[in-house]
Formats: sequence, structure tokens, C-alpha cells
Amino acid sequence: MKKTVFLPAVATGLLVTSIVLTAGCGQAPSGESTGNTVQLEALKKENGSLKAKLANAQSRVDSLRAQLNSGDSTVADSSLSAPEIIKELTQIKMTSKDRRAVQRRINFLLESLVEQGEASVPHIREFLNKMEDIDFVVQRSEGEENERGRGGNSRERGRSRGGRTTLDFEQPPSMRIGLIDILVEIGGDRAEAALAEVLAKTARGFEVAYTTKKIRGWLGNEAYRDEALDAAHTLLNDPVDVPNPNNFDKSSKQYLFMVLEMYNDQTFVQSAQGMLINEDGGIDRTVLDYLDDVGKELAMDAVYQAFNGGQVTDRGDLSNLARIGLKYTGANPQANQMFKDIMSSDEYDMRVKWSALREMDDADDTNTLQARLSLMQGIQASGDDATDKVVEMYTRQIEAKVNGEEFDMRKEMQGLGTDFWRNAFGRGENGDRGDRGSRDNNRGGNRRNQPTIVPAP
Repeated sequence: MKKTVFLPAVATGLLVTSIVLTAGCGQAPSGESTGNTVQLEALKKENGSLKAKLANAQSRVDSLRAQLNSGDSTVADSSLSAPEIIKELTQIKMTSKDRRAVQRRINFLLESLVEQGEASVPHIREFLNKMEDIDFVVQRSEGEENERGRGGNSRERGRSRGGRTTLDFEQPPSMRIGLIDILVEIGGDRAEAALAEVLAKTARGFEVAYTTKKIRGWLGNEAYRDEALDAAHTLLNDPVDVPNPNNFDKSSKQYLFMVLEMYNDQTFVQSAQGMLINEDGGIDRTVLDYLDDVGKELAMDAVYQAFNGGQVTDRGDLSNLARIGLKYTGANPQANQMFKDIMSSDEYDMRVKWSALREMDDADDTNTLQARLSLMQGIQASGDDATDKVVEMYTRQIEAKVNGEEFDMRKEMQGLGTDFWRNAFGRGENGDRGDRGSRDNNRGGNRRNQPTIVPAP
């Protein structure tokens, strides 16, 4: 079987340029121009410039040829059919030693499917309908895995733990994702039908989100809205366990909520309310972000019920619920009641009250600010010196904003002194809670040790 090295398009163009330059450079001027010294000089300069470009082009071609033929990279076979390409992709194995060479081979095979155009679509569709996948990841030996477990690749593991879910990849992370990319690149009705079939059949949240993103980028932001949302709703309400899940499958819920955010879908708000609180009483941050970013004021009831239901005790979670719900204070009755409950009850510690107060001046509408000021002025003195002083300080800040006056909050906070803030947030001498009592006596004071906010001296 004949083996051929395929150079990138830029290299092919450079080779053509070199042929043209070789044929055209150095020709003597015609007889009519021999007496024209200025024109002759210009032609000489042009000739020198073209020769320099030719040298650079030849150097670039040599570099590309060396890159393609270096290492263990496999030379491409120009006669491979689409089924043969797909079969080879299913047999891909990547190690830490040959990762770059294998990745180049993967890229070539995928591009070969593009070159075959619509003829490859039925074969791609057939593979996708098998509901199988091959992860394009480095396969490590047991010894290498043990080394990684001891911190051998802590940077990579750190990214895995702390990184957010993403749909942007420099290289396709798996065969199915690569084939989805190829279908979009090929285009046409049959490719579109194959992608629609993926949305209808896959039980992987990651694939639903990725396919949706690619379809929207190809056909428009509202393309396949109903199909994508139906798939996301179904899998969120009735999740399917994926055998041998990878990291993308483990983040299925996050990816499915991404789909709802893509279409700004508020029809799932009521269902999301039932998913907001985990079995251990913690808040699901993915659901909370959806309610905040997409649900907005429609999600106020869900936030209010979670805040007042008694299941949530973590003060960090309570503060996040307060932050989201109190965005609508001054205009929404439930948000107004939430603020009153927080400020009048001893169930909530100073951190939760602080979160509530900080939200009150986050508005530019005069009517909203005036309504919030009325709520602030209606707060009864608690008898706790720290709480009352903080309430007074924030009330004056909103008054200044309503009246168009300047208010230096930083200066006001510094004026109360470091000891005041330490005691107010439960960090008195010896680490006790000062005059606020034990943590167990305050709702939200028994689980998360958040840093104390202490103004600079």
C-alpha cells in the first residue's frame, strides 16, 4: 500500500510559490527597458526580495516536513476509507511517551474524514449510534498512577479538582466529541440529522451540552432549542448512570444546567427548586447558580423556602441564599420579608446579617433605594451593640446614596476599630465569640469557618 506524507495547506502553498519564483526570478529586462536605469534598479530590488521570500518559504517547507516525519508519527495512508479511519480511531492508545505523535495521528484521521465529505457521514453516524466512546487520554501504567498519587503530577490533579466544567478544547477529549466536530465541519442535511440523533439518544449530559453548543454555533442560537431542552430536562429529572464514567460524566448535572443557561430557559425553575438542597442539608451550587443567573426573580420563592425551611444550617450557604434573594429587596414581598427575618431574629449570626446589609445599597434605582431605606429604618434595636452599630452605619450609607451625597464606608469601618470587628464576628480574645454566645446558639454558626472581615487599620 502506497504511503504518502500529507503536508498542511500552508506548506503546499509555499511549494507552489517556490516553483513560481524559481521560474520567474532573475529574468533579464526586455530590450525596451535596458536603457531605463531606474526601472532596472527597481527590478533588481524586487528580484532580491523575491529570492529572500523563496529562501524563507523553502525553510518553512523543510521545517514542516521534518515535523511531520519526526518521532514515532505514523505516515498517513491516502487510500484509507471512512470505515478504516473509524476503526483505527477506536484502537487509539496513547502513552506519556508518544502522546504528541498519537495526537497528530488522531488529528490527521479526523481531517481525513472531513476530506471525504458527506461520504463519511453515514459511517460516523453508525459509530455514534453504537453509543460507545474512546477517551483520547494518556494510558498510564500502575507505577505511573502510583507516582501521580504521591504528587508526581500535582499540577494536573489540581486543575482537575479546582477547574470548572468547560466545553472548549484545543484537542477533542474523546472520539465521539471529535466526530461531532467533524459533522459540523462537513455540514449538510445528513450531518445535521446525525447531530440531532445524538441529542435524541445520548444519556450523557456532557454530550448533550457539547452537541448543543456546536449546533448553535453552526445553525444559530435558537437552533434545536426544544430538542436540546427536552434532553436536558429528561436527564436532570431522571439521571442515567453511565458505565465506567469519565470526569465529564461525573459533572453531568453541571453540563445539563449549562444547556438551560444557553437558551435562558426559565421553565425548569420549579423543578430545580426540588434539587436545591442536598441530602446533607447543603446547597447545590450548580442549581443555585442556575436560579440566580437564569431564574432571577422567578426563583425568589425557591430561594425563600430554602432559606426559611430549616434544613440549611451552613452559614456560608445561608449567606449565599441571602445574597441572591435580597437582590430583589424593595420590589419583591418575599425578599422584603427575608430581610426582616434576618435582621430581627437571633437565629442568624452576624455573618448572615452582614451579608444582608451589604446587599442593600447595591441598586441605582431611586425608588428601590428608598424602599430599602424604609426597611432599614424600620429595624428595631436588637440590644446588641455590635449589630446596632453596623445597622446604623449601613442605614447612613443608603441615606447618603438616596440624597446624592458622599459616604466613606471604609473610614466609618476603620473608625469602629479592629477589636470591634473581631468581637462582632466571633473572634474575641482566645478565639471565643465575644458577647455573641456560642456558635451552636446561632443558626448557621456550626459548620463553616469563614474568614473574619477586619478593616485595615
